[in-house]
Amino acid sequence: MSDETIDEGANAEQQLLARSLGALIGLRRFDSPIHQARAIHGATLALSPYADGMAPSDAQRLKELRNTSIRVALADDPGAIPEADRDWLIAAMRRILGKAGAVALAA
Repeated sequence: MSDETIDEGANAEQQLLARSLGALIGLRRFDSPIHQARAIHGATLALSPYADGMAPSDAQRLKELRNTSIRVALADDPGAIPEADRDWLIAAMRRILGKAGAVALAA
């Protein structure tokens, strides 16, 4: 588990991003693929306002992951989203929050 916490002075977008990050980190391997896809989709939506500041390849990956996650979340027989995509999304969210100065170490 991480020792990071959201700064109380963070704006609403940063707080939403931090909450989505927490939900994503809280996923367990045995959670249903639909539950995982919903958390991943929520995280991609929270990260979307920051896509313009990302590298073009990262912005494209975010867009593709958003499309994949909604398809999986709505599927009758969903497949799992790869762990590598979840890990990439967590890292991207941490980078954005760190650049904004919204993340601090928990006491």
